[in-house]
Amino acid sequence: MRDDARPGDRLPTVKQCEIQYNASRGTIVQALSLLEEQGRIERRRGSGCYIASHSEASSASNGSRLIGLVTPNEITNEILVRLYQGVERVARIHNSHVILAASNTNYETERQHIHRLVQAGCTGIVLFPVTRTKEKLENDYLQREFPDFPIVLVDMAFPFQRRPQIVFDNYQAAFDITEMLLAEGHRRIAFMDTSQNGAWMHYSNMERRRGYEDALQSAGYAVEPEDIWDVRLSNEEEDVPVCLDRWAGRESRASAVIAVEDRAAIRAIQSAQSLGFRIPQQLTVIGFDNVNEGRFFNPPFTTTDPDFRRAGELATRLIIRMARGDDASSVIYVLPVPIKRRKGLHPEGVAPKPAVLEAAP
Repeated sequence: MRDDARPGDRLPTVKQCEIQYNASRGTIVQALSLLEEQGRIERRRGSGCYIASHSEASSASNGSRLIGLVTPNEITNEILVRLYQGVERVARIHNSHVILAASNTNYETERQHIHRLVQAGCTGIVLFPVTRTKEKLENDYLQREFPDFPIVLVDMAFPFQRRPQIVFDNYQAAFDITEMLLAEGHRRIAFMDTSQNGAWMHYSNMERRRGYEDALQSAGYAVEPEDIWDVRLSNEEEDVPVCLDRWAGRESRASAVIAVEDRAAIRAIQSAQSLGFRIPQQLTVIGFDNVNEGRFFNPPFTTTDPDFRRAGELATRLIIRMARGDDASSVIYVLPVPIKRRKGLHPEGVAPKPAVLEAAP
């Protein structure tokens, strides 16, 4: 940038900057994006980048803002730590402070926190919503209250909630996992469901079940009712062993199970082993979310690796954009959910053919 550059001046093109600074295109684009986030430059569609006015740049540099982050639990859960790190990183770039609030998985507490953070002067709020009942979702306060206030939903969000959202492609993840298991020789695959017969609207798990069922049906296999295992998120520790007891008592049973998340996968493995079954020879278990507890567990198991830190960054950038007057109310980012095969699950990357499922002596 020239020493005599003034507010309103047009910056050189990306190509010109590459030559002038002897830097790669990626580096230049990243630098321009950072300057735009900080309010130091502005992009004009079809025209280029311009130096922001003194008032805009000064506000971005010196005007400290507050950004709220409401999560279902205290920031001790590893997933929520990742989310917070993403929010904090972008907030720090914009000289903003993050105010934390935990709803303790309570819908009304979540609503009260939103009201308090708005009254506290927050620029916007990143919200990881609690799981709603069907009735609460149909009459959600988010549909009625603070319609013009920047609230970005992360993970547990339904498209019809009409708020900007950062969600994960859990449908495709479950579809791919099911196809992977079918390719490895499994013909009966169980699935841990958290809906309690449709009473609870857990969007991530609902999308996974849809992907699981579609993959089975696409391959010509029926979804067996006994292969849907009911698990309460608030009571996984007790529900998962019960499911394994029922599974072990059947003459014909699934040879694989897709768990709710890594901790449920660990409980499933431990319960199966306590009943005398070999893992993964007699039961292959799949987790979700790649938490530390699962990374160091033996035997290793396949999981997914959603980038919650990235979700926090994107959510906070949307807050900043909306605070500047951009209309991002209909923006929905769908992030991929990579499958992660932990080392040692299947030697040479190939699963053993499911054995005759009898309890080990």
